[in-house]
Amino acid sequence: MRDIDEALRALDPAKLTSSEDPARVQAQVDAIVSTPRPTSPGRSHRPRHWVLAGAAVAAAMATVFVAIDPFGTTSQPAYAVTPQPLHYQHSIRPADQVLEEIAERIEGLADDRPPVWSTEHFVQESWSLSTRVDGAQVTSAVIPEQRETWEKPDGSSRWTARTLRPQFQNSEQRKLWEETGAIGEDPKTWSDSAGPSKSSTGEPPSSPDEMKTWLATGQSSLSAGLTFEVVPERFMDHVFSPTQRAALLRVLKNTKGIVYEGTVKDRAGRTGEAFSLTSRFGGLPTKTTMVFDSSTGSLLAYEEELTTDAGALHVEVPAVIGYTTFLTSKRIV
Repeated sequence: MRDIDEALRALDPAKLTSSEDPARVQAQVDAIVSTPRPTSPGRSHRPRHWVLAGAAVAAAMATVFVAIDPFGTTSQPAYAVTPQPLHYQHSIRPADQVLEEIAERIEGLADDRPPVWSTEHFVQESWSLSTRVDGAQVTSAVIPEQRETWEKPDGSSRWTARTLRPQFQNSEQRKLWEETGAIGEDPKTWSDSAGPSKSSTGEPPSSPDEMKTWLATGQSSLSAGLTFEVVPERFMDHVFSPTQRAALLRVLKNTKGIVYEGTVKDRAGRTGEAFSLTSRFGGLPTKTTMVFDSSTGSLLAYEEELTTDAGALHVEVPAVIGYTTFLTSKRIV
């Protein structure tokens, strides 16, 4: 992951100039997007159509947009269409206090996961500023993707993904999208599979210290920025027990710079507790937020937002540049 992060930071649009070779930058972007992200111990890598740390990738895409846009620069809006930000009921309570309260509430819950299971089932809805449809970067609409994954105990998996209905913040944006060809109007579906993993799947640990080590697997330390990247990745392909979720929340409560944003409704209409971190971990100063269910400790949503500086990105700040909504995570007998 460190090599990937260094490559992402190298693509910070603030450091790119008009003299940069678009073909070279595009090759870097393609390499980053196709590079396997690290997964938890024992899990086979499941190719993802989106990347959680999307800010720098999206920035690089914006830098080379004029060179690769097959529809012509006049067919796209001056500023990319982005999702409405979530509306937080802000609080001044300390993040560590709220996280500990949730951890205490859930650590004694019964583990309702079946001890013997045939499949783990995951469903997520995601969007990123670098999303492409039919090979073209779409900036005239927000076109989310829904991914459904089934993974067996041996690590083998299959998944299906499809684009969802385009979204807009107002009627003017929809009108421009229609005038520019209505890219993404017809849903796209794709699927794939992966064979068994050679290593044992194993169970995540249930103590905070061991959980921190597990989250940092492959890294010398677990920085705040890395924590906010790794935790959503782990929820993408792990069904955690209540004690494991409590341990993970206690790792978060000791993360430097974490802020409690208050309660919020996610994009699926569920209410949760929001915790954020603002950093330059991905290149530009980005606010990343995780929303947890206060009664179960499950991760409901992950959001990335530029709040002060868009660099070379064609967005008006504040702007959401990526999100993932976690809809299903369960074991099937």
